[in-house]
Amino acid sequence: MSQQVSEIRCLVIPLREGSLLLPNTTVAEIIGYREPDPIDNDAPWLQGMVNWHQREILVVDFERMLGRTRGSDSIRQRIAVCYALKPEGDWPLVGLVAQGIPRLLRLNHDAIDQATTSLHGDSPVRMTVTVDGDQLMVPDLDYLQAQLPAA
Repeated sequence: MSQQVSEIRCLVIPLREGSLLLPNTTVAEIIGYREPDPIDNDAPWLQGMVNWHQREILVVDFERMLGRTRGSDSIRQRIAVCYALKPEGDWPLVGLVAQGIPRLLRLNHDAIDQATTSLHGDSPVRMTVTVDGDQLMVPDLDYLQAQLPAA
């Protein structure tokens, strides 16, 4: 007999404009922001690399990946260290810049006011959901991982 999941634990990651919604299981750790070491890459959304538990991870400014201009950064910036969906790739972990302290959200079907999806593999945003009047973006981690440079 299969058991249906009634609730998903998620993290709401604050951005400059809006927020990301990630399942809690995709986030390894939230760390304090530190200036990434520069890398040789022209992508404006790729900030560089930081060391996390003796591993180098790339740090991504998701809003710049969406084409937004860089605004002012919060003094409460963090980095959400996330697992890639394809751990066999060059970058099994990636850091997403957060503009504040993420918060836990227990999400169930009844809490979602509205949901829209984008074409898979075509955008950094897989879907948007509206919960209690807040519009949250669900990132397409496959798309994100495919955009990362080779190690």
